Amino acid sequence: MMYEGLSITFYIPRHLSFPSTTFEDGLALFLHDNDELSFMVKNSIRLRPGLAHIITYRKSETIFLPKPYTNCTTAVGRNLRHIYEVIFDPHLALQVAYSEALCYELGKQAYIFSQCSCILPIPFLMRNVFSLDHDRLLIANICMPATLDENCALNARQQIALNASLMAVWCSRCAPQCKHTQFSIDVSALPAPTAQQKASWKNVLLKNNSNMSLPDNFATNYDAYMDANYLRVTVACASPYVTIHQQQAKLTLIDTFSAIGGQTGL
Repeated sequence: MMYEGLSITFYIPRHLSFPSTTFEDGLALFLHDNDELSFMVKNSIRLRPGLAHIITYRKSETIFLPKPYTNCTTAVGRNLRHIYEVIFDPHLALQVAYSEALCYELGKQAYIFSQCSCILPIPFLMRNVFSLDHDRLLIANICMPATLDENCALNARQQIALNASLMAVWCSRCAPQCKHTQFSIDVSALPAPTAQQKASWKNVLLKNNSNMSLPDNFATNYDAYMDANYLRVTVACASPYVTIHQQQAKLTLIDTFSAIGGQTGL
């Protein structure tokens, strides 16, 4: 079956993976809107090599009213703005939407840095942390895995997650966001690559014009390496419609003043 969408083929060089009991080999995928920063810990899926994955999605939005009806916001504070400018071009950073989850993550990283003088590079690779004292970004070292620094960071992360007072101080800038975009997805897969796909990629990979780091016996064991490391993902829209859930005000400001005036005899 043919799908209209984005289709990408990957070769996952699993022989180069760091020998770890914590992480698995594969691909992490996260669907997000154009004005959102990818946040891999939130609603991401893992895809394993040796399969051709099909992901179909449906988009929905939940929109809350701003003040005085709720405390939500769409304004991007300085802490998020600075991070956006580091990751993106400064002009593109102005187009990125506010993210409550990302704001809380930066607050937690700031607390970890205050306790351990380093930060965890998860959920995304970052080398900067926002300072409450200086109201600006500071360059931060990464807490190296399997060290006392990592233990310190993991303990600090647990401390702030369980302590409402710490969260209130370090995440004081983090208001609820007014607009939430969700993608409901269906995932299916078939074994891959096929014999024809292996043949079509063989000359490309054996010539290795892209200077990939391949094992010495790659040509001899080409089929085995392709079976273990080939991954294809196709992302397609399942519906052209966007479902919108929007909060509505039951009383307008005029209705409110009219009601007050009526009750007071004005």
